[in-house]
Amino acid sequence: MKKTLLSALALGMSIAAISPAAMAVDPETDRQQIVDYFKAKSPKIAFEDYKDGGYVYSADKRSQWESVEEFPPYLDSVDAGQALYEQDKAVYEKCFGDDPSNVRSHYPYFDEKTQQVVTLEWAINICRENAGLKAFKYKKGDIANLSAYFAFQSRGQKVDVKIESEGAKAAYNKGRDMYLKPIGQLGLSCAKCHTYNSGRYARADLLSPALGHTTHFPVFRAKWQELGTLHRRYGGCHENMRAKPFKPQSEEYRNLEFFQAYTSNGLDINGPGYRQ
Repeated sequence: MKKTLLSALALGMSIAAISPAAMAVDPETDRQQIVDYFKAKSPKIAFEDYKDGGYVYSADKRSQWESVEEFPPYLDSVDAGQALYEQDKAVYEKCFGDDPSNVRSHYPYFDEKTQQVVTLEWAINICRENAGLKAFKYKKGDIANLSAYFAFQSRGQKVDVKIESEGAKAAYNKGRDMYLKPIGQLGLSCAKCHTYNSGRYARADLLSPALGHTTHFPVFRAKWQELGTLHRRYGGCHENMRAKPFKPQSEEYRNLEFFQAYTSNGLDINGPGYRQ
């Protein structure tokens, strides 16, 4: 019997008790169930506001965040990303076209030839390596700066991830499985924090909602005091769960990003962002 995420949440079902076959769902039905779940959980929050992450839950934290965004600490990184783009402009134009504002919105996507999810950061390094350039490291630095530049150019465009094949559906379901499955010594899952308990506090941290998670990356975190990629954040979350992180841009994390981005379809791209 196939289960939607909403019914699994409503029943409080453990992912460990559900077979992999039972977890295969129709992505669009699943996405709508997730949106409906968050609407039911927080009816006063408009769907379009979920692009702002956990700040939708606290007027005080939102006010602090908006103050930071008046003079955001990531602007130097955006400038650095633009310099990187201009430095190898011919290479990037060959891979992504000549309009940097028309890049971020096309990622992630499922590549039918390789049968893999392609993220923006992964595509940047594939592009560089094919041109004989050295690949960037994936967690921070140049890769985050260039990604931030592309994101900044695409602000206001909608997340619009396509799933049009059985391979893409399988990748979505693998990412979904990772999101729901308890792991690590603490037996936690992504869903435990960002769906079941979103809007609550874990110590001093306000747990953000799953909707909109991918819209604002890369992010400048106060904790890091620098810009970092989404997969760096995934790894940090797994460490907090006392689980062994996967490598950034591993198939596992690319599938997780694919799942999260698809479920955020219709929200504005507003990266890079600032988070505490």
